[in-house]
Amino acid sequence: MIDEEKILKVSEVNRIVKNLLQTKIPKLWISGEISNFVEASSGHWYFTLKDSNAQIRCTMFKGQNSSVTIKPKAGDSIEAFGSVSLYEPRGDYQINIEKIREAGAGNLFEKFLELKMKLEKQGLFDESRKKILPEYPTRVGVITSPSGAALHDVISTLYKNNSPIQTFIYPTAVQGLEAAKKIIKAIEIANERMDVQVLILCRGGGSIEDLWSFNDESLIYAIAHSKIPIISGVGHETDFTLTDFVSDFRAPTPTSAATSIIEKTTKVEEYIAYYKEKLNKSISFSLKNSFQKIDYLEKRLVSPTKKLEILQKQLKTFSINLESKISQLFSSHTKQLTFYKKIITPPTSKLRDISSQLCKHKKTLSLKINKKIAADQQKINFCGEKLEILNPNNIMAKGYSIVYNNDKIISNSDEANLNETLLLRLHEGSISAIVKAKK
Repeated sequence: MIDEEKILKVSEVNRIVKNLLQTKIPKLWISGEISNFVEASSGHWYFTLKDSNAQIRCTMFKGQNSSVTIKPKAGDSIEAFGSVSLYEPRGDYQINIEKIREAGAGNLFEKFLELKMKLEKQGLFDESRKKILPEYPTRVGVITSPSGAALHDVISTLYKNNSPIQTFIYPTAVQGLEAAKKIIKAIEIANERMDVQVLILCRGGGSIEDLWSFNDESLIYAIAHSKIPIISGVGHETDFTLTDFVSDFRAPTPTSAATSIIEKTTKVEEYIAYYKEKLNKSISFSLKNSFQKIDYLEKRLVSPTKKLEILQKQLKTFSINLESKISQLFSSHTKQLTFYKKIITPPTSKLRDISSQLCKHKKTLSLKINKKIAADQQKINFCGEKLEILNPNNIMAKGYSIVYNNDKIISNSDEANLNETLLLRLHEGSISAIVKAKK
């Protein structure tokens, strides 16, 4: 309420009007033609917006105009969004502009489709021309705004599992008039230096105007001709730009772009565990198979010393073959581990631990094999001693003899008749005897 009797200063009246304009009139879109455009040294824009019947002063401060996709000039028809206000020193009312676009910017989607169709006919979106992403990249480049949340999301994702990845940042604007040119320059620098194996081009979500730089035709050609594979991670899942179609891989968000890079790298430990288990099973199978062969040969042992010597030679041969197979298995799987170490570049400390474990298992296995061979040798020696004890020659040395009747060994008196001539084989020599009596 204003006291009718109170006399106000001009500045007070202007302040009251300004407050009324700012509080009673909401922010709005307005269209018109630009005239008297001035870009001050401070970076602020001042111009008049007019139609056939009226005009209004407009101001767009540096903090707002730095992110627009067009730079207006006199005679341009535009659409502007802002709040109605009043410049108190002169009493001029004006609109403080926050967003600006070409008149009919609602047709940007039609422009998007038109350009997409043109580039598609040129084959820039064909899968056949897209480059294959490296499976285990160790050097990744990120093209984005250094102050944006997208960079933080990418970096935190790449390093959340302590991945051995080097990250190269190519800082650039991702919105505004010069954004497309700066992005192209970043791609060119990356291709000149060849410091990285793959590039991530990313930024957070926004309106079609905010993301329009990523629909720039020159930028599409730069991505298509890049020697380095490029992943597009622009906006949110529902956002699509032409960079998504021309890039070698499209990720719905910056985070998923980083995830697509480390997806296989994070499975390194799974690969190592898998091949370790495979190695253990292979060794176990070989041992079981060899032990079965040893058992089989042991059961086939017979009394002659010569047969024992043959079995000893066979046992030695099997032992040599077993050690050779185990050595070959270790050599083969060590080469496989070395191969994956080169392509995966896992942490050195983990590889040292695995190598130490392999050496330890090899030593343990060698001890067990030697112990088994010694035990089997002891069994063979024991059997030889028993055979030696049971040798008939050794028994006859104690005074025993073998009695033959017509070349047939007899052990019962009923097997010989009176007056028959028998042969007695002694430890040394033999005796012929006539049967005189039987008991």
